[in-house]
Amino acid sequence: MRHLLLLLLWSMAVALHGQDRMAQLEALLSNATVEHPGLESTVEMSVSGTGIKEFVRALGITHKLNLTVDPAVKGEVYNHFSDARVSDVLLYLCKRYDLDLELMGSIITLKPWTAPVTTTATTTPREPHIRYSADSAVLDLDLRRDTLGHVARLLSQRTGANLVLAPGLEDRAVSIFLRAAPLVTALEQLAFANGLQMEPARDGAYLLRPLATDGRTDTKGAAKGSTASTQNMTLTVLESGRLSVDAQGVPLTAVLEKASQALTRNYFLYDSQDRNVTLRLNDVSYEELLGHLLKGTDLTHQISEGVHLIGKRDLEGLRSTELVRLHHRPVKDVLPAIPAGIRGNVSISEFLELNGLVLSGDPHRINEIKTFLRSVDQVVPVVMIEVMIVDVNRTRTVTTGLKAGLGGGPTQSGGTVLSGVDYNMNSATLNELINSFNGFGVFNLGNVASGFYVSIQALETDGVLRLRSTPQLSTLNGHEATLSIGQTEYYLEVRNDLIGTQNPTVTTSQIYKPIKADLSLRILPIVSSEDMVTLEIEVNQSNFTTRIAQTAPPGSVERKFSSIVRASNRDMIILGGLEEKETSRNGSGVPLLSRIPVLKWLFSSRTTKNRKSKLTIFIRPTIIY
Repeated sequence: MRHLLLLLLWSMAVALHGQDRMAQLEALLSNATVEHPGLESTVEMSVSGTGIKEFVRALGITHKLNLTVDPAVKGEVYNHFSDARVSDVLLYLCKRYDLDLELMGSIITLKPWTAPVTTTATTTPREPHIRYSADSAVLDLDLRRDTLGHVARLLSQRTGANLVLAPGLEDRAVSIFLRAAPLVTALEQLAFANGLQMEPARDGAYLLRPLATDGRTDTKGAAKGSTASTQNMTLTVLESGRLSVDAQGVPLTAVLEKASQALTRNYFLYDSQDRNVTLRLNDVSYEELLGHLLKGTDLTHQISEGVHLIGKRDLEGLRSTELVRLHHRPVKDVLPAIPAGIRGNVSISEFLELNGLVLSGDPHRINEIKTFLRSVDQVVPVVMIEVMIVDVNRTRTVTTGLKAGLGGGPTQSGGTVLSGVDYNMNSATLNELINSFNGFGVFNLGNVASGFYVSIQALETDGVLRLRSTPQLSTLNGHEATLSIGQTEYYLEVRNDLIGTQNPTVTTSQIYKPIKADLSLRILPIVSSEDMVTLEIEVNQSNFTTRIAQTAPPGSVERKFSSIVRASNRDMIILGGLEEKETSRNGSGVPLLSRIPVLKWLFSSRTTKNRKSKLTIFIRPTIIY
């Protein structure tokens, strides 16, 4: 039946469109008669089985019109035309053979007519936005005139709660926008925003039904708009089914009894309470009233099969146990951060395998803890720290002097002359040198002893050492990153122990003890807003110096500093100025003669050493989410 109706509507649309088309063609030819007067001429012609192309060609020749036919036009004409205008004949051809007219200057073209494509718009029903988080038990709603039956079905599927509708509400349009609301609160707000009333039914279900109006009494509870007053307390049931309560020093149980009676709520009180309350609340639900009444006490409430159970928080049946999993940060650092004020009467333990916390205790306190956990469960940025360490050591040593001795010298003369002089001459070489001088002077020098030798030194050495390392460190925001590069050397420690008193004996022990020198770097990054990074930096560098004896421990030189800097993401930080200078001069020679200018170079030997070391550190932090 539906398809037949659609076909009928489509046929009517095509017929109406055909009428509009012929009217448009008639108007087109009427306007063209000014430039084509032949369209007003009368036709006297009888044809039988003549092709449309030949018929139109003859029509154009007879009435002096530029008529052309598209090659795609097919068909034959069987008609007798008498006293008919040319424009009427063209209209007849267009209607009879589904043709169309096109004017281009003085040329009129007949071509096949293409019927417009009629599409039936199909609309897909909007899917209501309903999102439920099982971990936090909160609900997101975005409804825009969605049918209540469809919404109730989706809510039951996604939350596991049974939602029952009163008869006649299935097709009612509802609208609301809620963000991160508890399930019961969300259902109450949904009912209130759409002129409905929500109340717990049996077996933990929730019932949605219309509000009673005009002061009529609903099937359950007090009349809407009615007010019940007792001594020091006034309780009013609003038209929305919510409450307004004004009490001054009234027993808690009395307020609970009157509110439950007004809204026909079932409750069970485990422990009697003689506590008086003073409150003034306007437009609150029954659950919100219970929350205010029990706040600050050791009591809690929970709904079971439509009955509000009220008792101590640690009472069996009122406890709740949940596993709350964290998504963005490790659970082991979260437990100490939970405020002590919301941890009361709740047992909390870590579940490392699932990165979650097991909470057991008062459901309302658990909801407070879950709200806190949601606020701190955010993405923790990772800071990658690129470190470039450049250590430049420059050394210059100058050694000059002349040494002479007797015995124990070199057996052969030899050494280097370039670059640097380090040459040894034995007695034979020296005697040959002396004999070569004896023939030219007035002095006749004697030969040296056979064991006599001479060593001549004139050396200068320069050295530059550049050490570069580029480690990369990564750490979570607020956690330290450390780097250590060093070496270990050992020195000998000799220990003598005296054992015994009458016949003491001495025992000697040797122990090699370690000593370390290293470059250590400690960086603590803290990411703030706008991708700014605060870095606490500590640098410590120590180096070995020469030993005073072969078995003595080596000396050490230490350089260190600490600093706090703030930089943007990927900014380069330069730490420099850790410079060390060392100068030493050593010499030996003949007393008095080693101090006389010029002669001191013949009667002494000297060594001068200059050493400079400079450390520069480049640090660049990069924030990674």
